[in-house]
Amino acid sequence: MHPTLAVVGPWKPIHLPAVFAFFLAVVILWSYLEERSAGGLRRLTPRRIAEFAVQAAIPTALTYVLINRLGPLQVRSWGVMLLVAFVACLTWMYLDRARYGFESQTVLQLALAGFAGGIIGARIGSVLLNWSDYAQRPAEALNIWAGGMSWHGGVIGGVLAVVVVAALMRVSSGRMFDLAAPGMVVAYAIARVGCFLNGCCYGHPTDLPWGVTFPQLGPDSAPPVPVHPTELYAVAGSLVFVLPLLLTVSRRLHRPFSRFMAFLILSSVLRFFVEFARRGATAHAFALVPALTQAQAASIAIIVVCAVAILLRERRGAGASVHAAEDQ
Repeated sequence: MHPTLAVVGPWKPIHLPAVFAFFLAVVILWSYLEERSAGGLRRLTPRRIAEFAVQAAIPTALTYVLINRLGPLQVRSWGVMLLVAFVACLTWMYLDRARYGFESQTVLQLALAGFAGGIIGARIGSVLLNWSDYAQRPAEALNIWAGGMSWHGGVIGGVLAVVVVAALMRVSSGRMFDLAAPGMVVAYAIARVGCFLNGCCYGHPTDLPWGVTFPQLGPDSAPPVPVHPTELYAVAGSLVFVLPLLLTVSRRLHRPFSRFMAFLILSSVLRFFVEFARRGATAHAFALVPALTQAQAASIAIIVVCAVAILLRERRGAGASVHAAEDQ
């Protein structure tokens, strides 16, 4: 397990060309994908080259200044995997966007809104659930890169952000959530790999042969004995259970937002069972029903509400469905 992947900065001027080349490659790749989706590639003129250079120079300068101002910066495993998770989800949405009738720019803007809202909501949820850990040191609540996020809080924050931005853009948030659902499963699995590398969200001690002993890197580290690698349970469950079932069930759902609610149900079922291995370690008992953990209680509520909503909405059968094409 490696909570810190690398230490970045301070940089010298000799590093600028490499940073500029990275951002230039990103700008050119994005422009290429945009033009190809629009049906034709534009000629590479001196003016376009200058535009690419300016677009790459701005983030290069900002990154250079910030790194030298704040650096050296620790590149945390969890933060890197979170960004990889976002890219994976965005890639899935980009490839599947045409079936839902979205432009690539709309997908990017709403994905960024959901990502930002999800991070804020996840952090707020984690801090509220573990306030005793932050009461004496509230400034640490801002250390998002160190881990400590609530999945349920992230869902709430992401949903609210997308609903608001989609309303302002006058596009269907329900269809956008349906488009994002499979990619979110993959993103969740990747983020849990980050949790494993970070040494958080582990389970209680076990004698099973696959138990993992995490390095002792601080007072909040896992106990120095083999524990359930519940992060990896979540990874396997997401890719082997949630994603295949979601893609299968989606073919029978015809109302906008139903696919996303199916994702919430399946993810909550997975979380409910993983919590048995986390109880007493990184999962706390639910005050009203001590036999359940907080996440299990929330999972049950999500499963019931979403299942009832899907049944009621699907029985109406009104409106065209973007999923109908999958059955043809």
